[in-house]
Amino acid sequence: MGKEFVEAADRAVARLVADFQAQLSRFWDERDIHWYLLHYLKLDTVFLRDYGTEPIRAEFPTRRVYTEGAKPARGHYDLVILDPTSVTSPPVSQMPPWAPWKECLPYMEVLVAIEVKTWVNRTKSIPKKADWDIDKLTDPLNAVGQGYFLNFVQLDFSRRHMLDFYLALREYLMENAKRWPKLRILCVPHDKGIQ
Repeated sequence: MGKEFVEAADRAVARLVADFQAQLSRFWDERDIHWYLLHYLKLDTVFLRDYGTEPIRAEFPTRRVYTEGAKPARGHYDLVILDPTSVTSPPVSQMPPWAPWKECLPYMEVLVAIEVKTWVNRTKSIPKKADWDIDKLTDPLNAVGQGYFLNFVQLDFSRRHMLDFYLALREYLMENAKRWPKLRILCVPHDKGIQ
């Protein structure tokens, strides 16, 4: 089942990338990208089966509680695909919906976790914006089966400083892809000719 879900995620991401580059006006912000990705996942035949639960979840919490902020908190993934048997089997199936995350997360298997980032203007700190998502996806305590870090870039590439920013972003992400070969990192410019 895990392999089928990863293959479905690959197909949905490919459709999303093609649409993003063909019809930029459809995507105004990161939430639009989330919704289209969810839509493409839901259309895949693997998700038309009845698993006894919904395997695709939005804003799903990490197992790890991060203590770097003002107060300890869990991170969240934009989308996940859970192993349905880990949700429909005891002990999770016997817990009430209001059970604390710390009680059920250790038993729930995240087969696929997806983080989406949009880049619509330059930032002085690419690492600050990107590293948090990479950390959540690669942290062994979070036990993600297959992570995706999808970066969609909407910049005026006719302006040299915007193109330079894109090239620096792409280089930074490529370095991280080498560091984390299991993590699928994409850097998608809205203009296919730039890639």
